[in-house]
Parts: sequence; structure tokens; C-alpha cells
Amino acid sequence: MTNTCRFQTHARAAAITVTTALLGLAATSCGSDSDAYADTNADRPTMTITASDTDFTLPSEVPSGLVDVELRTDGSTIGHHLLIARLNDGVTLQQVKDAEVSELFDLIQIKGGNGTVEPGASASMTFEFEPGNYFIYDNPQSDVPPAHTFTVVDSDKRGVEPTAKGTVSMGPGMQFSVPDDFDGRGVWRFVNNDTTLSHESALVRLADGATPADVVTWAQTFEGPPPFTGEFGGMGALGPGEQGWMDLEPGEPGDYALICFVPGPDGRPHVMLGMVAAVTVRA
Repeated sequence: MTNTCRFQTHARAAAITVTTALLGLAATSCGSDSDAYADTNADRPTMTITASDTDFTLPSEVPSGLVDVELRTDGSTIGHHLLIARLNDGVTLQQVKDAEVSELFDLIQIKGGNGTVEPGASASMTFEFEPGNYFIYDNPQSDVPPAHTFTVVDSDKRGVEPTAKGTVSMGPGMQFSVPDDFDGRGVWRFVNNDTTLSHESALVRLADGATPADVVTWAQTFEGPPPFTGEFGGMGALGPGEQGWMDLEPGEPGDYALICFVPGPDGRPHVMLGMVAAVTVRA
């Protein structure tokens, strides 16, 4: 698939991932396939998710607190875009599948995820999980089962926050706040300052001469070639008040942008309302 076609597909899909995509969960969800997590960090356990074209595996049980989440796509021929969410106490995955859009956010807490990564690429991120029942949704781009479940068990150890180069803030409203020294590489902390809206920070490379205004104009219709190329992950959707850490690994130095494709209550993706920020990736 060409970058243009891939991005037209990604943009339309990403714009509805957090709402209508959840409503499209298959009637049967797949359970987790691995029963252990790799405690490779002395302070934080590691949860490894391995994705292929037709399935993905993950631990069935993870301790609460700060957890390093490693997405591996070796051997995959499609990109992967994960959404990790906690079911509110007493809520089942079936209830989420059956819910109306207006009811969804009373049933779940969006904990994080990753922007789309290319086939064979990886994503390294850290989130804080409270005890409870969770599911992972892989934005559907093939026959990958749409939801896998896992349980977070109570632990008396929170772990130490990753060392970040700085903080990228999303919200309140349709805005990004990016540090002046942002270079697009290494571990960065992402915070959602909104109290009611979810946001993401998808990282893309701007086409030569393109501006954030061009991205907003294109997003009004999602027609024609997008004014950006490449898929470099970035922070996936964070729920209101949530934070996460992402190890960014973009391509060559140049002009990039952070984009929020998450839809608002009216169904319009935030990029349509101007939630785009130009950033520079340095060598």
C-alpha cells in the first residue's frame, strides 16, 4: 500500500478508533495467550505484546503500578495501532460492545496506546495501571482479532517513573504544548490535561512546504493525498487526566507534526478542529 493510500485509510480509521471502532468489537474476544510478564526492569515490569497479521499475544496478568509496554511486530506485514482501556468496575466487554456511543466513556477508562507503527517496527511505552479488567484493541487493518483481555492484579509496588527529556501536553481543548527543545527522539512524557476529552499525539512527517494549516484543511474531507508522509508511532489515545511515556523513533531529521485524530462528542476528529502542532526532528 502506498503512503497516500495508507494514510487515507489510517486517518479515517484513527478518527473513529476510540468511539465507533469500540462499538465494532467482534462478538467474541480472544483471551491472552501468555501467562507471564518479563520483569526486565528492576523498578517496572515489562508487558510484551507481539503482533502478527492475524493475531497478537500478551500476558493474561500484569501487576498494578507503572508498567513498560513493549509492542513487537516482527514478521508482520501491516501496521499496528493499539488502544489500551480499563473496564470500569462491574462492566463487561460485552456491555462495551453493546453500548451506544454516548454511553462508552461511562464504561471505560482509556489508559493509552501507540500511534500506528510500520510493519516490523516496535513501540516502547509506559503507563500506570490500576487493578481491574482491561482490554487491548488493535485498530483493525486485517483479520487481527479486535480485542484481547488481561487482568491487572494489585501490587504494593508502583515503580519509578521513566526519565523523560520533557513533557508534551495535550489540551485543555484543541491544543498541544510542546517544549522548545523537543527533538522528536528518545523518551518523552505525554500528559492529557483535559478533564473530559481523550487526546493522542500521532507523529507524522510533513510534506515539503506543508504547514499544520494544510493538515487541518485536508482533514475537513480526508480527500486526496495527505500533506504528510510516514508512520512513526507517537503516543496513542490518553483518557482525561492520564499520562504516559513514549520512546520516539522517527525517520530522518526534518519537519514533522503531532496530530490528534481522536473524535470529539460530535464525532469530528480533533484534527478537524485544529489540533495539530508542527515539531522539528533533529539528528
